[in-house]
Amino acid sequence: MARPVQLAPGSLALVLCRLEAQEAARGAEEPGGRAVFRAFCRANARCFWNSRLARAASRLAFQGWLRRGVLLVHAPPASLQVLRDAWCRRALRPPRGFRIRAVGDVFPVQMNPIAQSQFIPLAEVLCCAVSDMNAAQIVVTQESLLEHLVKHYPGIAIPSQDILYTTLGTLIKERKIYHTGEGYFIVTPQTYFITNTTPQENKRILSDESPWMPTSITYLDTESGI
Repeated sequence: MARPVQLAPGSLALVLCRLEAQEAARGAEEPGGRAVFRAFCRANARCFWNSRLARAASRLAFQGWLRRGVLLVHAPPASLQVLRDAWCRRALRPPRGFRIRAVGDVFPVQMNPIAQSQFIPLAEVLCCAVSDMNAAQIVVTQESLLEHLVKHYPGIAIPSQDILYTTLGTLIKERKIYHTGEGYFIVTPQTYFITNTTPQENKRILSDESPWMPTSITYLDTESGI
């Protein structure tokens, strides 16, 4: 199992509340976190009569801003302790236009990485490749598809012609991709399937570029005009 990764160190959280006058003047728009952080540092750095607090404010670093007015700040342990003491003595000054409702410690933020399998389904890779090539307006043939895999998916084993042929046929059968005289395309919500024959008449033919393409299905794509 992968070891936890620390995304952010321990920090101090300030729960802020906008003053009613400021709320009415600015409407419902929420100010940016960095602007609030600078206003907080400025307010406490001007406490010249409290040199410890002013010095601690100058050492603060912006850690984050959560909606509903939670400011996260980080600093050396001694500076964070000065802020805690100032809050306890009701000496911590809020940023202009706000009131401090609460101050508290936030534990370090850690992430437990999720391990990935080394196996990449070929069908998934082919769908991604066809989609990318369609978006880039590159004609998707079996040859150009293999070239795309070599160039953009260096970590996978390039399939043989037979495996590629069979997998493309399976994807067509599952209606994940389709083929026309202009190449392979991804089936999207804008792709319509029109079936005109009965199941008994639904025989499949084999062509060089369209493995096991149902003859009973017509593909209409509203985006590409096919």
